[in-house]
Amino acid sequence: MSSRVPRGPWAAISLAIGGVVPILGMPIIVEGLEDHWLLTGAQAGYITSIDLAGLFVGSTITSALAPRLHWRAYLSAALASAAALNAFCMLHPALITLAALRFGAGMASGAAYASSLALLSRESDTARAFSLMIFAQVLANAVILAEFPHIDDAFGPAGLFAAVGALLAATLCVVPKLPGRLGAPVHHAGARPRSLPALALAGLCLGAVAFVYVAIGCYWAYAERMGVSAGIPAAWVHRFLTAGVLLSGLGCLAAFRLSRRMGQARPLLIALAALSAVLLLNGMWGTPLMFVLTLATMQLCWNFIDIFQLGTLSAVDPSGRAAAFVPAAQGAALAIGPAAGGVALGLGQGYSTVLLTAGASAALAVGCYTAVYLMHERGRGEPQANE
Repeated sequence: MSSRVPRGPWAAISLAIGGVVPILGMPIIVEGLEDHWLLTGAQAGYITSIDLAGLFVGSTITSALAPRLHWRAYLSAALASAAALNAFCMLHPALITLAALRFGAGMASGAAYASSLALLSRESDTARAFSLMIFAQVLANAVILAEFPHIDDAFGPAGLFAAVGALLAATLCVVPKLPGRLGAPVHHAGARPRSLPALALAGLCLGAVAFVYVAIGCYWAYAERMGVSAGIPAAWVHRFLTAGVLLSGLGCLAAFRLSRRMGQARPLLIALAALSAVLLLNGMWGTPLMFVLTLATMQLCWNFIDIFQLGTLSAVDPSGRAAAFVPAAQGAALAIGPAAGGVALGLGQGYSTVLLTAGASAALAVGCYTAVYLMHERGRGEPQANE
């Protein structure tokens, strides 16, 4: 197979970046809402959860309608709506109005993200396509975390929402490169026929995806605030956030190589167990060193875990439909995560309860994947990565 990536997958990868910009900039947006628009930490978490609830609704609708959609028309409308709603957020800082606008903007972003995964799941080499997508998101995350603090300092949340809207509007330029409608599903080498046990395993995998992203959402929404609370100057916290994102690039490369050599089970379970352990330890010992260690572990494991989760879903459900529902699972979990963190923060025990909540959720994901691999190995052998 040629190593050259066709222009179509790169258009879908660009779409994936545009769809997750609000998630990538979440820590700085939360900071801006607190510092400039004077929302409490809990209120900022609730706004973020409402935004991500919209992501869940938009991605669910997109996944359900995927076989019947005309992608270019659908995505033109979704991206234009997302850009316009982000622009309206600049003018309406009142809590209720802002919440309604963020829900609508989240729906439009969710439509874009779900569309990108639905399109990429039809590639003949999904492991390569998803690895390239996540690596591109890593680079975008580094740029966003480096530049968004400057925008926030100069213009506050209005500037951040303007930047998000501009990036989504720019994504419209790739829409003409996308297909009009999906063709027949691609059956990947080594994939097994779709069956009731496969559907049950896919459902369990999607549950594990949700637990992982509850942990991520709970931690990531408050990451900047946790660093400051641990006694690290805000400027250094921003540097650590930016530098930590670059570790995700190493995680992408490691996951791509290991998926071809070691299968799915051991690397995924080890990474999830390590993430859970570090979050729980940080919840018990909130020192500057533990903050840096937790941030580094989160950034190294986040995309590493994502690649293995998508690879596992492609193995247990070769139709690609389960992979198309990943944004819905992520959106629901990311909506719950910051809200759960807000509830934990409201208990008055500081950020330790937020970290313990995130660590417990990651531990539940370990349990789900352990069950998946025990069931799969007992019946048909361990899932293998796409060749």
